Amino acid sequence: MDLSRPFFSGIAGTGMSAIAQYLAFQGSRVSGSDRSLDRGAEAAKREYFERIGVTLVPQDGTGLDGCSCLVVSTAIESQNPEVQRANALGLPIVHRSDMLAELARRRKTIAISGTSGKSTVTGMAFHVLEAGGLKPSLITGANLNSLLAEGLLGNAKAGSGEWLLIEADESDGSLIKYSPEVGVILNVEKDHKEIAELIPLFERFRDQTARRVILNGGDAHCAALARPGDLLFRPGSVADGEARDIVLGDWETRFTLGGTAFRLNVPGLHNLANAMAAIAIGRELGIPMEACARGLEAYRGVERRHVRMGEARGVTVVDDFAHNPAKVKACLETVKRSADGSPRRILAVFHPHGFAPMKLVGKEIVHGMVEALDASDIVFMPEIYYAGGTADKSISSADLIREANALMAAKDGNAGAGGSQSPKAPFGRFFQAKDEVIAAIAKEARPGDWVVTMGARDPSLGDFATRLFQALKQR
Repeated sequence: MDLSRPFFSGIAGTGMSAIAQYLAFQGSRVSGSDRSLDRGAEAAKREYFERIGVTLVPQDGTGLDGCSCLVVSTAIESQNPEVQRANALGLPIVHRSDMLAELARRRKTIAISGTSGKSTVTGMAFHVLEAGGLKPSLITGANLNSLLAEGLLGNAKAGSGEWLLIEADESDGSLIKYSPEVGVILNVEKDHKEIAELIPLFERFRDQTARRVILNGGDAHCAALARPGDLLFRPGSVADGEARDIVLGDWETRFTLGGTAFRLNVPGLHNLANAMAAIAIGRELGIPMEACARGLEAYRGVERRHVRMGEARGVTVVDDFAHNPAKVKACLETVKRSADGSPRRILAVFHPHGFAPMKLVGKEIVHGMVEALDASDIVFMPEIYYAGGTADKSISSADLIREANALMAAKDGNAGAGGSQSPKAPFGRFFQAKDEVIAAIAKEARPGDWVVTMGARDPSLGDFATRLFQALKQR
């Protein structure tokens, strides 16, 4: 594959931008287009691309002359003018995942897979390898705050060492395209696909890994995938021993492992488990425990993963990317658990994305909410985010809220003979629009409450969290 002059159609997307940057850093003459850039959106991203030498053109098919290939994502339709122009020119058309697989073939690669935690563990492991002196490269699906602080976009870096860290995604089945040196499986959970559909994908990914597979022995489906010689970690342990002296703070996690003290700048038991995976990767590559600790302390989190928006009139606001059952439950358990043990009321906003995903996992998400919270908390839910196209809209956020209220009534012991009674105040509240949610929370919140906003896919979510925080400050 000729990578000398690749053209990216949809270059502003997270997955596409990471590969485009990596190739630009490696000396390729990268060019691309994006409909959002044509509309004048994402001005900062346009400036960044131009600063690193990427040529941007309108998405009209005129920018492909002289290019070596056209890179597309699943979002690029066959009627796209650049696809049609590439066909007319006889240019190879390469899917994003195939391009990433090609790059992985050219380096020693660590591919991190699993339904939840891929971006976090990839970021943690990147810092562990850096602290170990291995000068790794990175192509990931989310922006690392530490790389943003360096003036990068955050989801890619080209190091001078031999190792490349990537995410292997099961949602589109592309993880089977990779044959990494080291393969990591964090968990196997129902999200975009049923478990029965996922297991064969992870089995094939496992079998294609060349050197060592690292699996989460605390996850039943992962443990069932393990073979003799595979390396297991668990949420609180790695081969070097168990994590001890665990301190779960509101904004950090501390523990000791193998006699070494660790400090994470991210909270929650789920991040303790993520750290165990990163340490297991580091130890597999011979990185000393002390360097693993330095690397994990250098990790500053990922954009929109448990972001502390601030405190407004005694109300703490957190924004998080949580969108599947495991992530939503882990996020809510983390904010509900007060570091000093004092009671804490949670006002949780969840933005469902996609009608098909909510048909598949909506009930599981609601069950996780009810397990993590209690009847004093409130869940606010706007209507399901619709990105366009054909969709079966026979499910609504209102359906999920009815399910949540019935479950909380049963949990709280308030259900009558026919299950008709509800908690004294509604646990779940449905709203047609996100602006209505902002007004409702501004009216409801009181000092000591924690407000957490959760969701994915909708590009306005970061702005929503900012507007909600401002509304709380101004009330």
